[in-house]
Amino acid sequence: MPRVSVVVPVYNGAQFLEESLASIFAQTFTDYEIICVDDGSTDASWNLLEAYRGRLKLVRQSNRGQAASRNAGAMQAIGEFLAFLDQDDRWYPHKLARQVEALDADPDAVLAYSNSDRMDQEGCLTQIGATLIEWDSALASPLGSLISGGLVLPSSMLVRRDVFVRAGGFDANLRGYEDFDLSARLKQRGRFLFLEEPSLCYRQHAAGFSQAGGMEVIRSRERFLLRMQALYAGEVAKKQLIRVLLAECYSDRGRAELQAGNRRDSLAFLWRSIRHHPTKLRTYLRLLRALGPFV
Repeated sequence: MPRVSVVVPVYNGAQFLEESLASIFAQTFTDYEIICVDDGSTDASWNLLEAYRGRLKLVRQSNRGQAASRNAGAMQAIGEFLAFLDQDDRWYPHKLARQVEALDADPDAVLAYSNSDRMDQEGCLTQIGATLIEWDSALASPLGSLISGGLVLPSSMLVRRDVFVRAGGFDANLRGYEDFDLSARLKQRGRFLFLEEPSLCYRQHAAGFSQAGGMEVIRSRERFLLRMQALYAGEVAKKQLIRVLLAECYSDRGRAELQAGNRRDSLAFLWRSIRHHPTKLRTYLRLLRALGPFV
């Protein structure tokens, strides 16, 4: 049985996929399996994956989103640990070796992750150690304060599979915020280990795995915050922070509904925002615009 199951979610990823797979094959740690989940690609991704048949487990499904693809891969996994690699990112050769070593040395830790570099669409390095550079600002941000940490990139993590399963995996109903959501739930189950040496290069480009629309992202933000409200029900400071974040979410939803021509829904969400946080001037200005000729 392999110690590590590597899950690669794929959606129209033919442009960068071979480079990502090559970075797995180049790992110094070799006790792994690779599970690629094609999420209804319409480009050459599936044909490319089939060329590797025998070296990969292949799963094909209708388009359900990146979180659902990661979960589908995790369901097929048999390794002790789960690692995730996005189709356009690139691991460094020591990635799995260093993280397996770290988790083996600390049985109480549930997840290891690392610093990361950034590259542009062409694969040229643009920033070294991006995670550490942004560390303080990430912790000080509202989301960082809420989950007591910055964003853990899925391509950076190695997590114990049994803990991932018990935590419920990624929330497949989220389009955005699923990474924060998983981190918050996993932190309830044990310690995270951070390795300062970068173990991957994260690609920044316009066309990511999926491009959820603005309204969909706002709905996901609300779902995420309501989940956090339940998770942190006993923590007064976090409950208050969530009320403020929900107010901002409902204010943005009110603006989006107005832009879509849904004035009645816009007013409902703006009033909901005011009930959560009654001193936000921007929401009142949006409310005046939504009232329009009625005032």
